[in-house]
Amino acid sequence: MTSDFASWFEKRMNLLFPHDFMDDFMHRELVPLSHFIEKDSKWILEVDLPGVNKKNIDVTITSDHLIIKAKLEESYRVSRYGYATEFEYFNKVIGLPPHVNTKKIETRFKNGILTITIPKLTAGKKISVK
Repeated sequence: MTSDFASWFEKRMNLLFPHDFMDDFMHRELVPLSHFIEKDSKWILEVDLPGVNKKNIDVTITSDHLIIKAKLEESYRVSRYGYATEFEYFNKVIGLPPHVNTKKIETRFKNGILTITIPKLTAGKKISVK
């Protein structure tokens, strides 16, 4: 009987809230705000990570994604509908644009903002015009 109720409840919650939203609460992870801009020779990703110490930031690159996980110095508590959830981490997965030089990615953390510079690949050989 309990599993029937749990299944019914989960279906109703999925109708009310997007699945990603519920995952955030279940995993106690916040999704930080970010800004992705393109420049001539690079992409720049800025991620807001307030309340985080630089030593608690983990940036991982896969073949086509950047994964940013950061532990908050103090947990962040949200109360809704009589339930309280404490968030302990930021987590963000960003798809990489095509033709980037993953070997030369650089990161910098200053004033709560993580800046990731992703150089574009420069393919081909320059040919001089006569």
